[in-house]
Amino acid sequence: MCVRHFSFGWTGALVAAALVAASALASPLASAETTPSGAPVVTVVGQVGRTNRDRFEPFSDAFFNYHEKSFTRAFAFDRAMLQALPQHEITVEAEGWPRAVTLRGPRLRSVLAEVAAKQGAGVSLMALDGYAIELSAAELNGMDWIVALSADGAPLGIGGRGPTWIAHSAGDGPASAELEARWIWSVFLIEVK
Repeated sequence: MCVRHFSFGWTGALVAAALVAASALASPLASAETTPSGAPVVTVVGQVGRTNRDRFEPFSDAFFNYHEKSFTRAFAFDRAMLQALPQHEITVEAEGWPRAVTLRGPRLRSVLAEVAAKQGAGVSLMALDGYAIELSAAELNGMDWIVALSADGAPLGIGGRGPTWIAHSAGDGPASAELEARWIWSVFLIEVK
């Protein structure tokens, strides 16, 4: 039996260190844990280049199975992972609301970049109750969507509008009911088309 020993030497060690440093700079989560330590709150599936969980399994993924969503590639985020991305605030208000609400969380573009989503792709967003909307690539790029984790400083929870609420600023004045319907809350699944 022949055993080969490889030696990188100083040059190889420097190249390896440079590659590790470069990959750490590319992603806010690169230096943090990329596997959820807490319960996942949103999972990105479909045309993603990075994964951190196994493919769909009907028994273990009962809620995905209930919604007839299967996947081979997926990246699951817990709250801490989403909070490790740069945070942004927007204020939203719609007709009939008692007041405006300030949402805080990472940009949807940042979340998609974190999973190396297919460039130029649209997405489907699905809420816990099965309500879903499609966003074209133009809509994703034309508006400043955020994946809100809190509203008016309070964490979004299940039973309210959590675990995540995906919305964008509508500009001045209350948004129409039609626009408000695009601000999907209780989102647990983002599918890159």
